[in-house]
Amino acid sequence: MAQDNKLVIALVVLAGLGGAVYFQRQSQNADSTAHSIEGASKDLPKITITDDDIKKIDKVELTRPAEHDGGAPETIVLVKKGEEEWALEKPMAATANASSVKSMIDDLKRLEVKELIDSGAASYDKYKVSDAKALHAVFYKGKDSALDAYFGEDGSRGQMSRLGSKDGVYALKGYSSYLFNKDAKSWRDKTILKFEEKDVAKAALTNEFGTYTFVKSGDDYTAKYAKPKGTEGDLEKFDKSKAESLVRAFKALSAADFGDGKTAEETGLNAPKATLVFDMKDGSKYSVAIGNVADGTNRWVKKTGSDQIFTISSWAGDWAVANVDKFQKDEPKKEEKKDDKKPAK
Repeated sequence: MAQDNKLVIALVVLAGLGGAVYFQRQSQNADSTAHSIEGASKDLPKITITDDDIKKIDKVELTRPAEHDGGAPETIVLVKKGEEEWALEKPMAATANASSVKSMIDDLKRLEVKELIDSGAASYDKYKVSDAKALHAVFYKGKDSALDAYFGEDGSRGQMSRLGSKDGVYALKGYSSYLFNKDAKSWRDKTILKFEEKDVAKAALTNEFGTYTFVKSGDDYTAKYAKPKGTEGDLEKFDKSKAESLVRAFKALSAADFGDGKTAEETGLNAPKATLVFDMKDGSKYSVAIGNVADGTNRWVKKTGSDQIFTISSWAGDWAVANVDKFQKDEPKKEEKKDDKKPAK
């Protein structure tokens, strides 16, 4: 019986020693893993873009890969003008959409390197971060570079990228392709007119059907109309909501497209189909000329004082070339008379 007790005690001691060894190894493995992750994290490059960096960025160069074999890459250069304005310098000179540029630059603060995918250059083509396949973006603060990066394939592990001249493919988080990867046209400012409806004092429209003058007093409009070469008088059956719709169609007028290279003769702007002038309460004016139909139902348009030709949607264009009945109250629909007579048998 004593021998049995010794055997039980020995087994308990052995089990205890085994458990201690197991837990010690588990602890060592966990500690090793933690140090491995911490070490790998420390080795990853850091993208540190501060608010101060954002304010100092004054130039952006974007090189987009060729869209097809044999094509040429597109280089886009955006330059800051003044406090908030941006200009497109390449591939053409134009006013840039400052809001779009700001959104892209602000996104730099969210970029973070998550993972090393490949420490060498062998997989650049595979992950589309090579010179020929990546979007190459360089952000300048004066002569210095705030960030130089190549953005390639977007996958489940993150945005495949490489950083400047450093070898390696890294997965990033925080990158939004729609903010960065745009063609030159998408960086341009499409604003034609921008004013507040409440600031309008008068709208004057002239087209082939005559001249319309809408004067605002408080929340109401009065309207005058004159046929071509006719005498001006009150616009009969005037519907003030139609004048309001005209103003709303043009108060934040944006281009559907650009008419680069087009002439006034080609677009009909040498002899406009309509001219529209908005007088503001502070004495300022906004004026546009509307030309021929461009493509589909869009129309050519040009702001007074600018040589830039745009196209605008038919929704705005149709108001400018409208006949007088578009500004009058709609005629009530006549109800069809029901024939109560029963057909003869």
